[in-house]
Amino acid sequence: MRKFLLFTLVVVLCFFTGALLFASEEKEQLIVYHWWTAGGEKEAIDAVFKIFNEKYPNIEIVENPVAGGGGGVMRGQIKTMVMAGESPDTFQLTYGTGMLASFAEVLEPIDEVWEGLPFPQLIKDMGTVNGRKVSIPLNMMRCNCLWYNKKLVDKIGVKIPMKNFDEFFAACEKIKKAGYIPYAVGAGSGQQFWWALTVEQIIAGAPHGGPAYVDKMYTGKANPAKDPAIREALEFLKTIMERGYVNTDYSALTWDQASDLLMTNEAVFYQMGDWAKGHFTSAGWKPKVDFDYVTSPGTAGVFTLNLDGFSLCKGAPHKDAVMKWLKLVSSVEAETAFCPIKGATPPRLDAPIDMYDEISKDILKAFRDPSTKIVQCAFAGPPEAWLDVYGGVISKFVESRDIEQGIKDFADGYKKVFGK
Repeated sequence: MRKFLLFTLVVVLCFFTGALLFASEEKEQLIVYHWWTAGGEKEAIDAVFKIFNEKYPNIEIVENPVAGGGGGVMRGQIKTMVMAGESPDTFQLTYGTGMLASFAEVLEPIDEVWEGLPFPQLIKDMGTVNGRKVSIPLNMMRCNCLWYNKKLVDKIGVKIPMKNFDEFFAACEKIKKAGYIPYAVGAGSGQQFWWALTVEQIIAGAPHGGPAYVDKMYTGKANPAKDPAIREALEFLKTIMERGYVNTDYSALTWDQASDLLMTNEAVFYQMGDWAKGHFTSAGWKPKVDFDYVTSPGTAGVFTLNLDGFSLCKGAPHKDAVMKWLKLVSSVEAETAFCPIKGATPPRLDAPIDMYDEISKDILKAFRDPSTKIVQCAFAGPPEAWLDVYGGVISKFVESRDIEQGIKDFADGYKKVFGK
């Protein structure tokens, strides 16, 4: 009997010891959703994941990339998951007043992550909803960038920069006569919202527009039915469409496929934020040699600002892991690993900039220049609904090119977003 009891005790101890060893070896998880799947941006987020894995080898990153630039597909998924009680731990979200307020119901405050961080006050304010911080930015981007194929510009003899719409149209006409696509656009595969970003840059450079009007528009204080800036923007779009300055397959291409038209020497200009630079460089194109940028026509001295951030999701199953992730995201180490590859710039004021190319240094210099007029972009300033509504409104207009109907649709869309 004694031998039997001793044997039983040994078996039980072995069982519990094995269970404890197994539990100690089992990794905690961090469930992350993001939309960085194109060249440049995928490599960038992988670099940050690598740092996290090295710091926390017992935390397994369960990565859920959802294709679709700007996160249009993923944003809807996140809200559905949270409401169904299947929250991820953290997710990428464009960072700004309107967008974050639109997601306030699914975000937990993360004020403790922000303590002592050297970010510009504007960026701190953009991450605050109802007096609490709800997101932390990883990178900063400029949206009013007009990219161009430098070799084609030199070959055709296009004058850079173009100060206004008339000079831009003259350049496009010269490019068209030389046998190239003047202005590449990609708004297909569910990415109609890129039209919303495009029209923002046009309004920012319109004679009656500008950054003050963009801010007014994104805060529900504009009157699109009567404001001349809206008519000017639609007339710009009508001109480039009717004169054949845009690639005919624009409704079939994604943003990165449209940018590829520059790299295949088919198109000259491309309107997109500076994440396009990361896409170019990941394909082997060299800044200032193969490509360059200027601010969109009429927007010299203006900076339409966009950032990407991560948040703590309500109901996150692994909160401790999320807090470790958010603290890494907010660090110089993460920004330095991510931003040069992505084509972006660091939001922290103490981040080193020696490793950035001349284009990124120029963009960062413009942001920190007190004379630059900074305004939140379409992914940040207005409510989330803006992207979907105006993706549809502008898509309809570029097909019909009816100015009066376009103004009416713009005004009707404004009521849908702001209720007035």
